[in-house]
Amino acid sequence: MDPSEYQSLVDSYRNIQVFGEKKFETFPEETKIAAFSVTNEENFEFGVLFFNFLAQIFKSDCDFGFIDENAEEENLVSLREGISNAEVVIFAFFIPSEILDEDEIIFKLNHIVQNLGESKKLVGVFFSANHIPEELNIPIKINMPTMDQSSVAAAAMFLAGRKPY
Repeated sequence: MDPSEYQSLVDSYRNIQVFGEKKFETFPEETKIAAFSVTNEENFEFGVLFFNFLAQIFKSDCDFGFIDENAEEENLVSLREGISNAEVVIFAFFIPSEILDEDEIIFKLNHIVQNLGESKKLVGVFFSANHIPEELNIPIKINMPTMDQSSVAAAAMFLAGRKPY
């Protein structure tokens, strides 16, 4: 990693904002996680990158998947069964902030979150420049400063309590 990439990672990490009802506590590397990327075709590669970083950091089994607001009930039941051993469910939002302003989308996303996060710790990670919808029912919300490789790496490190410095 060259010095400018490292500095970008440090800057992203330092600019993380956490919102929520409870104090955020990082997850040990042995935590069983399930992570879902809420994305569109344009930002698909960021979801893949996020999963790769999480898989490198968390040493236990990690379950990953892509979802959108059109997930059918049958798919959600199958996904929920597939992540039954997970302790934490992470939702990473790689969609433009204006999409998160639509009431219908928020309603559908809340349904998905409720289905997949039943009785598990929930965390939302937003890569949408200081925009986190309050209506989204995720108790811990982490806001990343930008949607780029440095922010994706910083988010994964933050979740596990690792610092880049």
